[in-house]
Amino acid sequence: MSTNSPFPESAFIIVKLLKQPIYREDENDWNTLLSQRDEIRHHFRRMGQELVLDEAEGYAFIKQIEMEDVERIPRLTQKRALSYHATLLLACLRQEFCTFDTSNPDSTRLIKTRQAVHDLVSAYLPETTNQVRDVSKIDAAIQKLVDFGFLRLIDQEQDIFEVMRIVKAKIGPTELQGIKERIMKYAEAAGN
Repeated sequence: MSTNSPFPESAFIIVKLLKQPIYREDENDWNTLLSQRDEIRHHFRRMGQELVLDEAEGYAFIKQIEMEDVERIPRLTQKRALSYHATLLLACLRQEFCTFDTSNPDSTRLIKTRQAVHDLVSAYLPETTNQVRDVSKIDAAIQKLVDFGFLRLIDQEQDIFEVMRIVKAKIGPTELQGIKERIMKYAEAAGN
């Protein structure tokens, strides 16, 4: 950031958080966020948003404040429903983090090839005769999760993705269980 800007550093962080999460790897933005967290948190709170900052995991994002007994809350964003395939993929990636954190306590990055991501999801999909369409649907789900910041393409030539730790914050254990139950019901209905 330019030192001769008339805007405070926190303004750049606020704008970035409106667009996407901030990760520890974005060192300058992360350090500014940590040093200005109270001001940034207050700014978002006045807009009906909550700053979610997890220093241990190394990410920050904003989410809509939900309050019971409050009639009007300013809404900055709309909830966007994910397709079945994208929801399934997100649940699979969250489950992968459960396994990853248990079996690799010293590792911080969960890396998957496109094929490995396909393999995670395909186990839950009914077999069809149109493999091209099936692959296309999973690729579309992968792209949607890249767009939402849950996956980051780190090697385009080898098709390698990093699963972003924010997946853990977006889908807690309760939500994961609910998604699993809906997926099982869908699979049972598709099998009949």
